[in-house]
Amino acid sequence: MFILDTDYDVQIRQEILQLLDNSDEKSAVALAERMATDQIRQYIGSRYDCDTIFGAEGETRDHFIVMITIDILLYHLWSKKAPRKIPEYRSTRYQDALDWLKAVGSGEMDSALPQLPADDYQGTVRISSRYAPNNHKF
Repeated sequence: MFILDTDYDVQIRQEILQLLDNSDEKSAVALAERMATDQIRQYIGSRYDCDTIFGAEGETRDHFIVMITIDILLYHLWSKKAPRKIPEYRSTRYQDALDWLKAVGSGEMDSALPQLPADDYQGTVRISSRYAPNNHKF
């Protein structure tokens, strides 16, 4: 598991987390964490080394990735438990996490995350222009 039990203390009280997943083995939290890490991989996996990112342990983990992973997994837990009563701050934090992932995954924003080696990079190149072509002369 990438997220430690103590990581939740910063973003959610234990009694609320208990309400979202009342099982003894925290199976819903574990599933939501897997979903969140897979979602992050989908956004940044073509550019960044997600195996290294999610393989880190303890203090070597990127704390911003820990934070957005928790934001995403808590949003998924809320949407399962009470989809019409998701707290506004949870929706906002989820959307902020997605916006950051989209920007970093597309290359609009730089990140200190470990990048894939150049030969493994699966990015796309898009050539565009601000102006529409008005003729076909080159």
